[in-house]
Amino acid sequence: MDELKLRLSQTEVFNKLSEPDLVRISTLVIPRRRKPGEFLCHQGNVWPNVIFIDSGKLQWAMLSTGGSEHVLFTLKPDDTFWAHSIFDDNPMPASLMATQDSNIFIWPRNVILPILYRNPEAMWEITGMLTKTMRKARDIIYGLAFQPVAGRLAALLLPRFENKTDNSIARDLTLAEIATRIASSPEVVCRLLQQFQADGLLEITRASLTLHNYDALENIAKNT
Repeated sequence: MDELKLRLSQTEVFNKLSEPDLVRISTLVIPRRRKPGEFLCHQGNVWPNVIFIDSGKLQWAMLSTGGSEHVLFTLKPDDTFWAHSIFDDNPMPASLMATQDSNIFIWPRNVILPILYRNPEAMWEITGMLTKTMRKARDIIYGLAFQPVAGRLAALLLPRFENKTDNSIARDLTLAEIATRIASSPEVVCRLLQQFQADGLLEITRASLTLHNYDALENIAKNT
């Protein structure tokens, strides 16, 4: 548990815990494994837990009344997630599903709350974290409502090319996965990628995407 304690000490909220409580919480985890396609929690369930991603990847996705799925964000190793149900006992607004083989550590509310009550700085840190989450959700909703699909696709692609030593990235998302992230369809995504390639912005192969014009893609993201 020493490794987990060290990782938690570098994580938002947990880094505000006292040393004894950090040690204690490291010993109280409930480990869970999920294979790709398996859910940790379902939209509509009351699920009052905190999780820490040890390895793998999860996606936070919302199902509309019409049956379409939209992926809001992904969780990677060393990310934490504070379930909405902890704070209001209401159902979860979306689902958590593994997209890779994943190891997750869970703390139920009855375990986490007494520790938080002893650490007011950690409680304050949660308010800041939730505020950032709400602002992020607002940006996502605003983008889906008012930004054309081409702009949403460009905005999804741009961060994937940042901090790279070259302009190529692996095609690790399928057309369907991209479509769920920008509230579109695989057919529209395919047509837009082909248009970006025809306009000289991208070069597309089965295995990779190569960016040729970052500024033009950025303009699409900002102005469409």
